[in-house]
Amino acid sequence: MKKVVATVLASMFVAAPAAAQTEGRIGIGASVTWMSPTDSEVGSLTGFGPLVRLNPKKGFGIAAALNWFRADVDNPSGATGDFARLRVRPLMGGVSYTVGNQPILVSFSAVTGPSFNDLDFRDEFLRTLPPGPFTPDLDIDNSWAYRVGVNVTYSIAPRVGIVGFGGYVWNRPDVIYRDQLGTEFRNPWKADAVVFSIGAVYSIF
Repeated sequence: MKKVVATVLASMFVAAPAAAQTEGRIGIGASVTWMSPTDSEVGSLTGFGPLVRLNPKKGFGIAAALNWFRADVDNPSGATGDFARLRVRPLMGGVSYTVGNQPILVSFSAVTGPSFNDLDFRDEFLRTLPPGPFTPDLDIDNSWAYRVGVNVTYSIAPRVGIVGFGGYVWNRPDVIYRDQLGTEFRNPWKADAVVFSIGAVYSIF
C-alpha cells in the first residue's frame, strides 16, 4: 500500500498545472481505502475497489457515498479467537461545497442515508463452542448513517484526476448478542469509522 500511495503522490507533484481536469462530468477509476472503526472491538481494514463520482465544480453540488465495509468483531464476553463478522452497507446522499482553482479543488461534504447491516458468527466460533443450555444468537437492525468529509482533487490532464478523501462516519445499529448461558449483551459494538482513501479517475462523459 505504501508503494501505491508513494506513486500517486509522485505523479501529483510532477504533473503540469496547465493540464487541469476540465472535461467530463462523471469520473470512473479505482481507489485504495483505509477504514478504522473507532470501537476497539471492531477490526480495521484496507481495501481496493472501483470509484465512480461526479467531477467537482466550484460551489454547491450533489454528494453521494457508500463506504461499505466488512470487519471482524471481538466477543463481548472477553473470550479470544474468531467470533463474528460485521457487514455494513450504507447508501448515503447529500450536499457538497467546492472551493479552490484548477488544478486543485477541495470539496466539503455531508451525506446521510440508510445502512443495511448483517452480523454473523464465524464458522470457527460455532465449531469450537462447548456444550451449553442455549443456542447463541445474534441480532442486528438496519440503521441510519451520517458522514462528513473533505475531498481533494488534483487534475493532471483534461480528463484525469488524482483524488484523496478523509472523513468520519457515524453509524450506531442496535445489536443484541445472547450467549449459550443466556447472558445478553446489548449494543456491544459501534460501526463508527474514520475513512481515508486515495485513487485516480478518468472522465468518461
